[in-house]
Formats: sequence, structure tokens, C-alpha cells
Amino acid sequence: MQGKGNALMLLPPTIAAGETLDVEVLNIVVRQMWMNEVWREMNINGYFSVSGAEQCEFLFLKLSTKCFLQSWKDRRLKWDLGEWKTDVLNVKSYGRLWVPDINSDKHQTSAQAGEYTQYQNILVKNNGNVTARLEYKIQAHCEIDYTNFPDDHKYCCFNMKSTLYPHYIKFFLVRGEDGVDVSHVRTNWHIESATVKQTQNEDDRKAQVLNMCLTVRRRSTTLRIELTIPMMVSSLFVVIAPFFGTFKDQLNIKLFAILIQLLSFTNLASKTPQVGFGDTVPNIYVFYVFTLATSVISLLLTLVISAMSRIQRKLPPAHRYTLLASVLNTNLCCGSEPGAITDGTSGKDNQNDWLQIHVAINNIASFFILLAYSIGITVILCS
Repeated sequence: MQGKGNALMLLPPTIAAGETLDVEVLNIVVRQMWMNEVWREMNINGYFSVSGAEQCEFLFLKLSTKCFLQSWKDRRLKWDLGEWKTDVLNVKSYGRLWVPDINSDKHQTSAQAGEYTQYQNILVKNNGNVTARLEYKIQAHCEIDYTNFPDDHKYCCFNMKSTLYPHYIKFFLVRGEDGVDVSHVRTNWHIESATVKQTQNEDDRKAQVLNMCLTVRRRSTTLRIELTIPMMVSSLFVVIAPFFGTFKDQLNIKLFAILIQLLSFTNLASKTPQVGFGDTVPNIYVFYVFTLATSVISLLLTLVISAMSRIQRKLPPAHRYTLLASVLNTNLCCGSEPGAITDGTSGKDNQNDWLQIHVAINNIASFFILLAYSIGITVILCS
């Protein structure tokens, strides 16, 4: 009896030449996830529901005979239903029974990383079928796409395989590649897709591994609002600055808007991952740089036009330019400098005419800046 007990705990059903053990993956559940931004690793907790069946294969030259069995042909796990009066045996401790050694492919370093796999709820039927739940905690390496930061995407994958019996254990996905249940996950990440595949081991083509991949997206609506609203408001100040009145008022408004943008950029930098974004430039950074560049260009144009308007000129402008400036300033409803436009018969009138022409030039420049900014923001948002 002692020898039989050791065999049940330590040895597989049989490892004769040509025989394999089919491990049916009935269900895969992801329950918990959290991200290590520095090391780009996703910690994933969940479980597999697995059952096993033995597959025997006899090969002779070009002739082959395959026998697929729905239960293990192992007398150790069969009993007479009439004698024991039960058809199901619940094994409380997985150490009492041999189970497939399915572990992370990082088996040598999994202990240091806190990874583990553990069997629970082992059920043995009188015909030899074994069903169990494999609890796991795995660190999956992630490829991160920061293009839409802070709603960035993570592509995380990990492998599970047998270390002791890589040629003996074969996997069969009952629910297919899309049979991963993520309805019970508790995380601030939105799982866009989850797949599991049965693939060949790159180092040993005869061995199989389970490759599980998750595509997740950070759900940070409040953070996106926090980072976007100040820039939108400040950019609005810049494009509507001509409506505030004189050149001095416009310059003050634009300087205030640039101050807000610099403070917002500092806040954005504090939200950046410690290791940066690598070669990726997030769209929100493009938005910040484009908005700040537009504000600076608008400020410089207004500053130059304001300086040119203060130059004393002895000759009056062409009458058609004076009329055109008057029409533009009236229809655009933009700000104007103090001093009414008269008939242009005095030196003072000449200066006022030149001033109104420069106001019109500033208004036209502001309109084109608004148009360019609107097109640029549309392109950034659609990219």
C-alpha cells in the first residue's frame, strides 16, 4: 500500500513510448490584474479548469494507429461503483495525487518573482477522469503603446508548459482560443481582447506550451479630463484674444494663456512614467506642443504688429486700404485701438488710419491662426 501511495503521488499514469496525456482546458478565468509601470510587467491572477485523458499512439513505419481515450487508462484511479457506493472522489490536497506539472516558462525565476501555480478542487470519477482547478499568478511581460496616453494600450503575454514531461503532456482547448473569461476581473484596466493558444515550444518543437495574451487599455477618463481641460481653455483664450480689445489687452491674455499651458505641461510631466515613453510620442504631448507653439506664434505676431502700429508715419495709407480695414474691423467685431477714424486730413488722422490697418492685419492673422489650430487639433485627435 505504501508503494501504491507513492506511485499515485509521484508518477504519472504511464510514460510508455508513444503515449501522451491530453490535458483538456475547460475554462480560463482572469480575476485580478495590476501593472508594474517601471518593469513593464502585468501581474495576472486567475485559474484554469482542466481535466485529463490519456492518448495512446502506436507507430510502425508508415502505418499508424491512434487510440483516443476519454479517461485515463489507469487502474489506480478506477473503482467499482457497487463496492464504494460513490462515483466522485474529492481530493482535498493535490499532494495526494499526481497532477500535470504546468508552470510558467520562467520556471527558474518564477519563485523570485512571486509566481505560483497550485491545483485546487480536484475531482476524480470512478472511470478515471480527473478534473481540477489550477490557480495561477503570473507576471506577463508587456509591450506598451503610449500613443493614446493616458488611455495607453498594453499587449501582455505569458506561456505555461510542463517542465518534467514536455513530450508527454498535450493541451486541448475545449472552448477554443477565445475561451478566456474576463467577466470577474477587478482592475482599472479595460480588457479589449484575451486569447489563449496551443503552440509549439521554440526550443523543442515536440513540446507544447499554452500561450495566453491580453490586450488591455487603461481607463483614466478623469485623468484625461484633468490633463486636457486647462490646455483647451488656454488655447481658447489665445484664439479669441482679438475680442478682448486693445493690443495691450490681447498681449496680457496671451501671456496668461501661455502661463497656464506651462503649468499644465509641468503637471503632465509629473504623470509621465518614470522610465518615459521610449520612442513613442503620445498624442497628448503632440497636442500640448502644438497648442503651446500656436500660442507663442500668436503672441509674437501680435507683439510685432503692435510695435509696427506705434511707428510714426507722415504719409497717409492708401484710401482703399483704409476702407478695407474699416470694413474688416466692423464685420469681424474684433478689438480696436482708441481713437476714431476720421477723414484723414491731419497728421493725427493719418496715425489713426495706420493704427486701424494694423488692427485689421492682426485680426486677419488671428483668423488664420484659429483656422490652422482647428485643422491641427482635428488631425491630432483623428490620428
